Amino acid sequence: MAKILVVDDEQLTVDMLTTFLELIGHEAISAMSGRQTWDRLAYEEPDAVLLDIMLPDSNGIDICRQLRNDPNIGNITIIMISAMSPPLMREATAAGANDYLVKPINLKALKKSLAEAGVMA
Repeated sequence: MAKILVVDDEQLTVDMLTTFLELIGHEAISAMSGRQTWDRLAYEEPDAVLLDIMLPDSNGIDICRQLRNDPNIGNITIIMISAMSPPLMREATAAGANDYLVKPINLKALKKSLAEAGVMA
């Protein structure tokens, strides 16, 4: 079982993703802003982060870059999620994201992405 941090400012998306992750055997925790993300990471050690690009107080791509530069958690699996498709997909990849999924999230694609990153149930 992996612990996965879901970061999105839409409650419905957070609820859907956390429910799905729990159904496939993972522990899901959530944050709805950049600030909450850093607060959660201060005391949680997730195996992966599902990270929305457009947050009310932050840019998910900037958070991705900061995570990649952190020596303590720089190797964490980061899957960017957004309703925006390319060119943000290229920017997210350049920032260090392992994958990029377009909303609405295809749950089969999410499960495949997690598996390919080595995050298994």
